[in-house]
Amino acid sequence: MADKNTWNAWVWVRWKAGTPTTAWEVWQGNDWIEQAWTTQGQWDACLQLKAASHEELEQFVWKHVRSNEWVSDTRTMWAKKWW
Repeated sequence: MADKNTWNAWVWVRWKAGTPTTAWEVWQGNDWIEQAWTTQGQWDACLQLKAASHEELEQFVWKHVRSNEWVSDTRTMWAKKWW
């Protein structure tokens, strides 16, 4: 869970048209993922990750997220909890 002293890595995911509702299940149980959210608007899902560096984040995205055949696009960011 996010705390006030730690930067947290986030990956925003956009699905391709016609993506089945089960497409995200490939990530279930992945130890890198702390939380997974379905979202509305420009992005379809958001993942909070256990990544200690930009390199780890990018490795995870390309190995586990972008390799999902239903993923159209991703965006990464870092955030720190205020309260």
